[in-house]
Amino acid sequence: MGEVRAGHTLGRYELLVPIALGGMASVWAARTSGQLPRIVAVKLLRAELSDDPDFEAMFLDEATLVSQIHHPNVAETIDVGEEDGVLYQVMELIDGEPLNLVLRESKARGGVPLPVALRIVGEAALGLHAAHELRGRDGKPVGLVHRDVSPQNILVGYDGSVKILDFGVAKAASNLQRTKVGQVKGKYAYMSPEQAGSEPVDRRTDVFTLGIVFYQLVTGRHPFLAENEPATVRRICDKTAAEPPRTLVPSLPEDVGRIIMKALAKPRDERFATMAELRRAIEQVSLAAPLATSDELAALMQQLLGPRGERRRAAIQEAMQIARERSIDTDYPPPQPSSPAAVDPPGRTLVERGAMAPRSSPPPGGRARRWLVPVASVALAVLVALGGAYLLRSSPGPRAPHGRGGLIAPTAGSIKAPLLRAARAASKAVRGRAAPGERAAP
Repeated sequence: MGEVRAGHTLGRYELLVPIALGGMASVWAARTSGQLPRIVAVKLLRAELSDDPDFEAMFLDEATLVSQIHHPNVAETIDVGEEDGVLYQVMELIDGEPLNLVLRESKARGGVPLPVALRIVGEAALGLHAAHELRGRDGKPVGLVHRDVSPQNILVGYDGSVKILDFGVAKAASNLQRTKVGQVKGKYAYMSPEQAGSEPVDRRTDVFTLGIVFYQLVTGRHPFLAENEPATVRRICDKTAAEPPRTLVPSLPEDVGRIIMKALAKPRDERFATMAELRRAIEQVSLAAPLATSDELAALMQQLLGPRGERRRAAIQEAMQIARERSIDTDYPPPQPSSPAAVDPPGRTLVERGAMAPRSSPPPGGRARRWLVPVASVALAVLVALGGAYLLRSSPGPRAPHGRGGLIAPTAGSIKAPLLRAARAASKAVRGRAAPGERAAP
């Protein structure tokens, strides 16, 4: 694929404006085709990742799996596909900012208030627990682990919502890079000891990394950050526990400090066994340190990053207007070609892979068949009428009855009436309003 610009289409998605750029992908706001366009987020993976056939296969499979997670604290995966050698993922567009920006902006204002920190971590735990509990078609847990829980992958909405991002990309990349010597997937500063040591991981890996995020929210510091990445990894993997957060923030409630330290336990057996346990622990301490409401979180987001959100919304609206002007007719788009390849340019999507139910749509040639039936009915009725007229002209006229029960030749009126009724009914069937008691000719 060449340079991607606004107006470029990937399958049924038209790119509008770039909204984020990361190490693995760029993210665009896009609109879907059709009479009721929806604004979505389309993530384009880097070319070097898309070129790897192993990564491509795992990415498509993992994204198919992740699309089955439906939870208010998880960003919904709508579609995934490949086109012109580029893999892309389609997600709901969330009007919000990544948590790392919230941390940066709040630092100058004395840090994130504790009730807000408790709410963010508690909501993130709910989303992660929903992913961990995902089951396959056989009813068994699939063992999904995020493996990349970090402030960049926790999105805070301007409406006060909290969403987890990037399940599929993180797990697929982990599977790929695990097979390559010397490579470990994930941000080095947000790994569990077992993950950094290339050991098998489970949901407690996500508990540890969410504990790192929790620590940052209440103290403003990373618990293991050192002068460089290798030193940071060594601090994560050694047996020395993190410095208790209350040594940095003496006003922090003791129960909150204990929750953080339990999530950050180096032996995984000493951590919370599930995200649900972590969430319950937060709810128990919220009596002394109540959680912020979604309205309070929304108000904080507006104070910290409101102008940034307004600029992005304005850019998307402007791009939408340009896209409308580029369309021939937004309200009544021209009929699409009946060929599936023409409707959706080359590329594989979840619908085509059978992972997501497609919308009901007429089969190829369906429009033609809908018009063929009434037109054929009218033609048949006209032919029958002409045949009847010919019979009338050639008829010798009425014959006298042959006694009781004898046959009587049909008169012109007895022939015309049913023919006219049939023709009238066929004509009204074309207009879709047959009169009561009338029906189209067979």
